Amino acid sequence: MEATGGVIETDALINSRKIGRPQFVVAVLGACALFVEGFDTSAIGYIAPQITREWNVPASVLGTILTADMVGLLLGYLFVAPLSARFGHKRTVIACTTFFGLMTFLTITSTNVEMLLFFRFLTGIGVGGAMPSAVALTGEYIPEHRRSTAITLIYIGFSVGQIGAGLASSLLIEPFGWRAVLAFGGIITLLFSGLFVFVLPESIEYLVNRGNDRPRALRTLRRMAPDLAIPDSARLIAGTHGNRKVVVRQLLEDNRSLGTIFLWTGMFMNLMVYFFMQKWLTSLLVQVGLTQQEAILATTVGLAGGIVAAFIIGPLMDRVGPYIVVAGLFAVSALSVVLMASLMAAAGAVLLTAMSLALGFCLSGGQKANNALSVYFYPTALRGTGLGWSLGIGRIGGVIGPYLAGVLLQNGWSPSGLFYLTAGPMMIGAVTIALMGQIYGHSSARSGLAESQKA
Repeated sequence: MEATGGVIETDALINSRKIGRPQFVVAVLGACALFVEGFDTSAIGYIAPQITREWNVPASVLGTILTADMVGLLLGYLFVAPLSARFGHKRTVIACTTFFGLMTFLTITSTNVEMLLFFRFLTGIGVGGAMPSAVALTGEYIPEHRRSTAITLIYIGFSVGQIGAGLASSLLIEPFGWRAVLAFGGIITLLFSGLFVFVLPESIEYLVNRGNDRPRALRTLRRMAPDLAIPDSARLIAGTHGNRKVVVRQLLEDNRSLGTIFLWTGMFMNLMVYFFMQKWLTSLLVQVGLTQQEAILATTVGLAGGIVAAFIIGPLMDRVGPYIVVAGLFAVSALSVVLMASLMAAAGAVLLTAMSLALGFCLSGGQKANNALSVYFYPTALRGTGLGWSLGIGRIGGVIGPYLAGVLLQNGWSPSGLFYLTAGPMMIGAVTIALMGQIYGHSSARSGLAESQKA
C-alpha cells in the first residue's frame, strides 16, 4: 500500500496503527528503565540498617541518608529532564541511566557518611533525568487510544525494581555485605544502558524538528507501518511545535497555564500523601497495636495494590477518559483514608491490611494515573519537560508529607488524626482534576487547545 499525499503527520500515523513490534519494544525498554530506577532508589532503604551498624550512624543522620537521593531526584526532574527537548529522549535516557548506574556502583567506595550522601545525591539526579524521558518516549510511540494503558503498565517495572532491591538485599547482604547490593544494581543498570544504545529508538518528533535526521525518522516510520510505501520525498510533520525551541515556560503558554497548574497541584497532593504512607504506615500500625510483622505485611500488601492498579486504571482511563478516572481516584482515596482512620483504634490486622491494599491501589494507582495524564495533556514536544516538572513539583509534596507527619506526631497527634487530615489533600486533588476535565476534557476545549498549539 502506498502512502497517499506528500505530507505525513507522524502523530496521526502512529494513532492510526495497531501496537506492533516497534511500539512493544519501546514499552518494554521503558519498563526496563523504570525497573533499574526503582531498584537503585529503593536499595538504600534495605541496606541502611547494616550501614548504621557498621558506621555507628545516629538516627538523625540515617534520615539524611535515606532522603539524599530524593533531593537529587527533585533537581533531576526540574532541570535535567527538560534537556531531552534539546538532546532527544533516547540520548537523555542513555546518558542519565549510565550516570546513575555508575554513581550507584561507585557508592561502594564510600568510607564515610559524607561520601555516601554525595553519591546518593548524584544517583537521584540521574534517575530524575531518565524517568520522564523513558515515559514520554513510550507515550509518543503508543497510539493515543492505548497510551494511558501503556504508561501505567510500564510503571510496574518501577514496582518490580523496588521488590527486586529487597530480594537482592536478602540474598547478598549476609554473605557479601551492603556494598554487594549496590554493585549489583550498578552493573545491571549499566548493562541496560548498553541495551538502550542499540535497541531503543529516538523520538520521531525530535528527529524531525530538532535532530535534523529525517532519514532516520523515515526508517522508524517504515518499521511501524510496513504496509505503507512512504516515499523519501514525503514531508514529515511531527508534533505541533515545528522547529520552535522547547523551554519550560511553554508549559504555561498556548492555553495550557491552568492545566499545568492543575496537574502540579494534583501531583503535589498525591505524592504528599503517598510518601507519608510509604514512610510512616508501618510505624503507625505498630503504634495502634499491630505486631512488627503484621505491620510490615500490611505495608507490603499496599505496594502490591499499586501493581494491581496498573492493570486496571490505564485501560479505564483509555475507555472512559483520563480526567474522570484521576478525579475519581482522588475521591476514593479520601474516602479510604477516612475509613482507615475510623478503623485504626479497634480493627484487627486483617481489616487494616485490607485497607492498606485499598490505599495502595488508590495512591500508587493515582501516581501512575497522574503521570499518564501529564503525557496525555501535553503535546509531543513538551511531554518530557511537562512530566519532569509535574514529578518535580510532586516530589516537593513528597518531602513535605513525611516531614509534616513527624512534626504533628511530636506535637501529640494520634495516628488516626493524621489519616483524617490526609483526606483534605485528596479532596483538593479531586476537585482540581475535575475542574481540569471541565476545561480541557470537552472536545471543543481540546480542539481550541490544539489550534493554539499549531499557531
